[in-house]
Amino acid sequence: MNRWLAPSPPWCRILWSAPLVIGTACAQPRATTAPSPADEAARAAIAAERTVDVARIPERTVGVPPLSIAATDTMIAPLAYGLADLLATDLARSSRLTVVDRMRLDAVLRELKLANGGNVDPATAPRVGRIIGARRLVVGAVSQLPGGEISLTAKLADVATGGVTTAVSARAPLARILDAEAELALRIIDALGITLTAAERSAIQAHPTRNVAALLAYSRGVRDETFGRYGAAAQHFQAALAADPSFANARAHLTGVEGRIGDAGGSSTSRRASGSAGRAALVAAAGVNPSLADATSGGAAGAVATGATNVPGPVQRAVLATVVIYIQQVP
Repeated sequence: MNRWLAPSPPWCRILWSAPLVIGTACAQPRATTAPSPADEAARAAIAAERTVDVARIPERTVGVPPLSIAATDTMIAPLAYGLADLLATDLARSSRLTVVDRMRLDAVLRELKLANGGNVDPATAPRVGRIIGARRLVVGAVSQLPGGEISLTAKLADVATGGVTTAVSARAPLARILDAEAELALRIIDALGITLTAAERSAIQAHPTRNVAALLAYSRGVRDETFGRYGAAAQHFQAALAADPSFANARAHLTGVEGRIGDAGGSSTSRRASGSAGRAALVAAAGVNPSLADATSGGAAGAVATGATNVPGPVQRAVLATVVIYIQQVP
């Protein structure tokens, strides 16, 4: 008579008929995502959003969610994520702007089911900005035009008033899309009434890559990172570096996602260390001001929500998300 052999590992039972083992029945391990400090901070900020006084959010705090995209070529769809990421980096080159850390923004967008490009619009922007502690959100769009040009447009949504204060645009062929991205960053900074130093302006105009294949792979990596798919993101960042080994932003992102994967079962201290290393790599690679807020306490939003007298200053930490693998037992 066939019977289940005992004892057996909790995830696998062996079906046998004496004297020969004739088969096995094993549950397939399932990967699940454990709440990271950024995810927990996002949930806490959402729970406390009714207590946020938007008047206390600093005037020059900005968030850049994924852009919307209208293109017939699905290959360029990931640009909605990659260009938003690079735009946030360029805005952070100004010492007078505080740009919300994209990791914290991503965590909030995942919780609100708004991570898809274009889901943050003038209607949803006030709530998102209130939660993440950004006075203004860049609500942007990527459009593919006849003749191969790409158009980038952006509106500045004011969290305090709920209105759209400014709209700017730029356009270029795909091969020079980062020309348009840099021009858009300069116009947004000008609309915010900020005067750049010569060094800051030059840094914005110096492209992180001129390789289209590297940019598209990078954008796919940012998209996967936004949704917490860190293994896939790592592969795309590796592809970006294969196409352009000098692409410092891709290398910094790769450091971050590899740290999240490697620290899956580590302590909260090791995860924080990994997060700090990933953020430090990005800040160093991009030459931006370290104004990115601390995800462990909810950042600027956390300070506003809890009534703190001082919004977090420019030098702060960011904690990277973590993946933990669980093996499900067979009932």
